[in-house]
Amino acid sequence: MTLKIEQKLDGYTFTESKPRIYTTGAFLVPMEIVKNGEKRYVWVVDEFNDDTYNDNGIMCSPNLYTSDKENLL
Repeated sequence: MTLKIEQKLDGYTFTESKPRIYTTGAFLVPMEIVKNGEKRYVWVVDEFNDDTYNDNGIMCSPNLYTSDKENLL
């Protein structure tokens, strides 16, 4: 089950689904989310370590932290 499906079943979302990228190597860390006092954990990228591609198969350089969505790539 994908994170997006799980969120829909739980009746909430915390993120957008675009842009969607693929990476051949990344470090992931758990992130704790609390909703109505109930803890949930999801994996989030801590660091990209290899080639990353957008939905069109074009290599891109993702940023881990930015003030707006357009600057993520």
